[in-house]
Formats: sequence, structure tokens, C-alpha cells
Amino acid sequence: MRRVSVLDVFSFVWSYWRQFPLRFWSIVAGVFLAVALEIQVPALAAGLLTSVERFADSGDRQGLASAWEALGWLVGLYVSVLIVQQGYIRIWLGFAAEIMQKLVLDGFHRVQRFSTDWHTNHFAGSTVRKVTRGMWAYDSLADIVVTDLGPPLLLLGGFSVAMFLREPVLGAAYTLAVIIFLVVSVAISLAYVDPANVVSNELDTEVGGALADSVTCNTVVKSFGAECREDARLDEVTGRWRRSAVRAWRRSMDAAAAQSLMLAGLLATLLGVVLWLFQAGRAGLADVVYVLTAYFVIRGHLHAVGWQVRNLQRAVNELEDLVDFSRTPPQVADAPDASALEAGPGRICFEEATFRYENQPEATFDGLSVRVAAREKVALVGESGAGKTTFVKLLQRLYDLEAGRIAIDGQDIAAVSQESLREAIALVPQEPILFHRSLAENISYGRPGSTREEIVRAARQAHAHEFISRLAAGYDTLVGERGIKLSGGERQRVAIARAILTNAPILILDEATSSLDSITERLIQDAIRNLMEGRTAILIAHRLSTIRRADRILVFAAGEIVEEGSHDDLMARPGGHYRRMFDMQTLGFVDDLAAREAG
Repeated sequence: MRRVSVLDVFSFVWSYWRQFPLRFWSIVAGVFLAVALEIQVPALAAGLLTSVERFADSGDRQGLASAWEALGWLVGLYVSVLIVQQGYIRIWLGFAAEIMQKLVLDGFHRVQRFSTDWHTNHFAGSTVRKVTRGMWAYDSLADIVVTDLGPPLLLLGGFSVAMFLREPVLGAAYTLAVIIFLVVSVAISLAYVDPANVVSNELDTEVGGALADSVTCNTVVKSFGAECREDARLDEVTGRWRRSAVRAWRRSMDAAAAQSLMLAGLLATLLGVVLWLFQAGRAGLADVVYVLTAYFVIRGHLHAVGWQVRNLQRAVNELEDLVDFSRTPPQVADAPDASALEAGPGRICFEEATFRYENQPEATFDGLSVRVAAREKVALVGESGAGKTTFVKLLQRLYDLEAGRIAIDGQDIAAVSQESLREAIALVPQEPILFHRSLAENISYGRPGSTREEIVRAARQAHAHEFISRLAAGYDTLVGERGIKLSGGERQRVAIARAILTNAPILILDEATSSLDSITERLIQDAIRNLMEGRTAILIAHRLSTIRRADRILVFAAGEIVEEGSHDDLMARPGGHYRRMFDMQTLGFVDDLAAREAG
């Protein structure tokens, strides 16, 4: 991940604030007004004391009246500050919640559109944690800047001006002491506390990834009796997090101790200056009261500034991942002028297609050219790694070509929107993944808004209705995470029903009957034949016995199509790749063929 600066984070946050200018500037105005009112507190307190002193010295009734008036103003001032603060904070609450929602939606939007490779290389649990942690980090950062740090900083600046106008020497001493306090606090946070927080956050993400990895693969853990092994693995990860967290917390305590010492120094400085002025006859008791009142007003704010600078840095650190998501361009992006794919009969054309995976030294395809006629049923066969899966991934534009092009019905798929492209392709994978939603929602996922009758009809065609009708909640049954509550065959049938209901012109089947028993497989094969009628179908075949009725078979080897033809044509070639593969699977000539190849 690229290093995200503090400026990047604040620029990111500002991009959201400026979307709601009226509310944002209303909040800012409220903050300024509350601070302006609060700055008057020491002066009113000093005026109150002066009036009381005058009454005590001379019995002047006017002094007593002035004291009561000053008290009224002081109480009114506190009430006014409270009303203003309550007003802008209440506006702030709705403002913050709306932006937090937008942050999550935008982060989800970006991550959803990252490439298959990106998701393959990132833990799902860690990604979720980064998005949600960024949302709450924004909440902390925004509260600190607008309600926790902004007002105190304005107050400190206001008191600098007020003290300077009252007594320039006092104002200069106060300003210098506050500047030293702020500079040292920020330096401690950035140079001493921040590095420990960064390490702690990285290990916190690692803990989330480790938990998600083990919980998601719990069935594998149980099948190997590896619970204790996973416990030990998590213990090692959380142990590293614990040590880093304690180190970060201790550094925060060190910073707090240093700031407490500086606050004591500030009090000593202010009292020393005012006593020197008092001794020189340039200050009175009211000035002493003014300084003490001002100190007790700003002390809490100064301590908050020191604390909030550290919290601000932590919030910035935790927002970095979300900012990085916003700056990371989609690895496979729509063209600026991308149009929707115009639905057609489903003619597919690879023209001199060249593609290489980032982690592979050699190209998977180097100038591959092949045509699939509209409504043709084409099977892809070959050894593992020969290019079958890459072929269909490129057709879906999960990756971009290095050279050449892929066209559907004469339209370059790189020039149309990915959404419209994938809406034209129905996929039944070998290992279908379902959402933890109802069966009805899963079946209608490719065609939202389908009626219950349409869903049931598709399920009947896929022979899924039989097992669904036996469930207590029927089509409203929740299937569990990734469909874990269903058997492999049941998940496969739901995926086939989903493809049937999608009604796309192009169909991709990745050995769609591999998880079914022989009786159900025969029924599903009938459903698939009906499904393929009138559509262009691409079948990735691992069991060659399932593709005999394909119009054409493409035999892949090392990224090239080495043979093509019907099943009968290819079987008529005794030394051909397809014939050899078929014999290995169906006739058990493995040892004989291995010996022949070795010779």
C-alpha cells in the first residue's frame, strides 16, 4: 500500500464535508460563536470581583448592583454557550451519520469493483475490517477536529488576543507558553506515539484476517482435527498484537505525563508574570482573578488538545486504508465512453488475444484466435493450467488483454460497460457460492424482481424444487454463509436455477454436474440441455463423458488450441490429445499411457 500522508487524509475528509456546505458552515459558525462567548468568561469574573471589592471597601450600593449585573451576565453567558453548543452538536450528529454511511457505501463500491486478482490477494476479513474501522476512524477524526480540537484551538487563540489587549507582557508570555505546549505535544505524537500506533493497527488488521481465515474454513479445520493448531496460530498473531498495543498505550501515557508537566509550567508562568506585574503596580487583584479563571478555562482545553492530537493521529492512521481504497484505480476499468452491450444472439470472437498473469513469467495466451458461432455449444478441455478457466475469465472481462481483442456480437468487450457485459453471461461454477440469504433471493439474484412463480419454475427445471419444498421455510430458507447449510448437490442445483432464471444469451458451465449423484445428474443434464437451447454455451469439461453432445470441442494445451472438432471427430484420431485424455478417464489406460509417454 502506498503511504498516505496526513494531508491526503484531510483532503479525503474535506471531499465529503464540502458535499453538504449549508450544514457544515452552520456547524462552523456555531463553533466560532460558542468560542467567542466563552472567551468573555474571565473578563466577566474579574468584573464581578471588582464590583464586590468596591462594595466591600466603600459600601457603595452601585458596586453591589454592578456585581449582581455581572453575575447575571455571567450566568446568561454560560446558558448562551450551552444553547449554541447544543445547537451545532445536534446538527453535527446527523451530518456525521450521513457521511459515515457514505464512507461505507463508497468504500464498498470501490472494493466491489477491484479485480479478481486484488480480491485473491487480500483477506476478505481484513478488507471488511479496514472499511468498518475507517468509518469509525472518520467519526473520531471529525469529532476531534470540529467539536474537540477546533473549539479549544480557537479558544486558545482568542485568549492570546484578549490577554495581549489586557496586558501585552501577559499576552506574550501566555502565547509563547501555549505555542511551546502545542509544538511539543504534536512532536511527541508524530515522532514517538504515531509509529507505535501504525504497527498496532497493522497487527489489528492481521488479527481480523487470521480470524476470518480460520472461521471461513472451519469445515477444513474440523476435518483435520486442527482446532488446537488454529488456536496456537491465532495465539501467535494476537500475541504480537498485544505486545505492540501495550507499547503504543505506554507511549500514549508517556505523552500525557509530559503534557501534565507542561500544564504545570504554564500555570507557574502565568502566575509569575501577573505577580511581577502586581509588584510593579501594573496589575491588581482583578488581573490575578482573570489569569486564574482563564487558566482553569483553558487548562481542560489544553489537556484535551494534547490528548486529542494523539487521538487525531490514531484516527488518521486508521483512515489510511480507506483513503488508499479511494485512490486505488480499478484494475479493470470501464472506458470513459463505455456503452451498454447490445443484446444479440451471442457470437464470440477472440482475435489475436494475448494475456499474461502478473505473477507468471510467460503469457497464458499469445495471439489466441477462435470464433464461437451464435447458439453454438462449445466444450473446453485440457490439462489443468492449459487455459480453459482463463478463457472464460477473459470472456467475462475479469482481466484485461495485453493485446488483441474479444468481441461479442461484433462489440469489443473492452468498450462496453462491465455490468452490461456480465448481465449477458450466465455462469454456473463448479463450486457455486451462495449468499446468506433466502433461497428465493439466491435464485433470483441474476434477475431481481422476479415473481415467486418464475422462481419456482426455474427451480423445477433445475430439479431444486423437490428439496426446497421439503424445507420448513421453503423458498424463504436462509442458506447460511456461502450456502453452507446446503449439500454440494443442492447448491449446484440452486446455481443452475439461478442461471435458468437469468435467461442470458451466453451460458458458461464449469462442470455444472460435478457435485451431483448419478440419478440427479441425469435429471440435471436434461435441464441443462433445455437451458442451452437457443443460447451460446461454453462448457469447461473435466469429465469428458459429459460433453459428447457438444457441437465442438476445443482442446487446450499450454495456452493453445491444439485440436478442435466434435467428439466423434476427435476420437477418430488415435494419437490425438483428446483421444488420449478420454482413454485415461474412461478405459483406465493410465499406466500404459504413462509408460508409452516415457518411452
